[in-house]
Amino acid sequence: RARQACYFRAVRWALLVGALALVVASVALVVRRMLGHHVLPGAQRFALEEQSAARIPVGGDVQLYFVGGSNLAWQTWPDQLHMYLRDLGYVLPRENYNVTNIDFASRLAPTCDDESAFAGLSTPRVAHAGWGSWNFAFDSDEDCVRTPYSGHAPGEYPFRAIAGHAVSCYAGWACNPTGSQANESVRPASVAADANTADVVLLSNWVNDFKQQYCGYSCYNGTHLDDMAIANITVASLLRVIRAVHEVNPSALVLVMALYPDADGAFVRNSTLNAIGAINERVASGVEAEPNTSFVDFNVPADMEMFQTKHPGHLNCRGDRLMAFSVLRAMFQRKVLARTLARPRGEEASACLTRTDCAGISNTTCCQGAAACRVAGSGQCVPYGPGKER
Repeated sequence: RARQACYFRAVRWALLVGALALVVASVALVVRRMLGHHVLPGAQRFALEEQSAARIPVGGDVQLYFVGGSNLAWQTWPDQLHMYLRDLGYVLPRENYNVTNIDFASRLAPTCDDESAFAGLSTPRVAHAGWGSWNFAFDSDEDCVRTPYSGHAPGEYPFRAIAGHAVSCYAGWACNPTGSQANESVRPASVAADANTADVVLLSNWVNDFKQQYCGYSCYNGTHLDDMAIANITVASLLRVIRAVHEVNPSALVLVMALYPDADGAFVRNSTLNAIGAINERVASGVEAEPNTSFVDFNVPADMEMFQTKHPGHLNCRGDRLMAFSVLRAMFQRKVLARTLARPRGEEASACLTRTDCAGISNTTCCQGAAACRVAGSGQCVPYGPGKER
């Protein structure tokens, strides 16, 4: 009997030890999965920069709010930005926004080489293809005055004065009075209320201000305005949104995305670079006078496929990656993030940007700065294509 009792005690202890080992193994597996998904990829495969005096530590929540046009719907840069923030160890909580209308790039966006890494992410945004900055800038239409119009359907239609110029009160591409979105708008007060807890508000809603030559300048009542006159309209419209956001949420960093170069098929149209640079300088000087506001510029390399061809003038996956990296850099420089991806500097930055021999790049920082390369999960530098257009 004594031996039998001893045997049963030994069995019970063995079962208990086995159960504890199973629990420990299960917990370890969960922890490994969590760390592998959120922290280890960024800590192990990327070259990083870190700082201690940032608002959001690694592991913290980052709330983003995007406002823009077709470059939010037909491009993947918000989704890539979400992916990189996740891999750097941050969490983007799912917010119940009221004004956002899509959670992921539409099916019109190209399929990127690394899309499986961000396809399951939800990144809400306010995206209205064809709209100008003024369609996001006014809380009321009381200042709209019926004015003779000779565009799509001649008659009298509402226009308002912005920076001394007549601008249509209608929304949609070409401000068409009969368009399906003609009487829609996004009010600054609604954006501000929606983004009242956002850490960063990103504005990329002014690209179409400078595409009016393709529709006879109908949004400007047929008047051929020069670039600086249009830039003044853009700045006035952006400031209305920025100030509305900061009135409700003064701690939010507002990032105004730059106008990227015009396209010649899949490539940069070099003849427009000086004009685009002057426009960006004017808009940057106008918005950066506001507190807690930065202008995010980035270089798009020439002689490399950087644009979509099915949606002319829209950056492809490579261009979107550069946009996402530039946002990370701006958030780090403004001390929002404690960690970001390291980027090459000076002459090295220019050299790395245009490299295509990805397998020959042993420096991870250089790989991160190359438009046609990316750091794979293995840590190797691999080619990054323009994406498959759909």
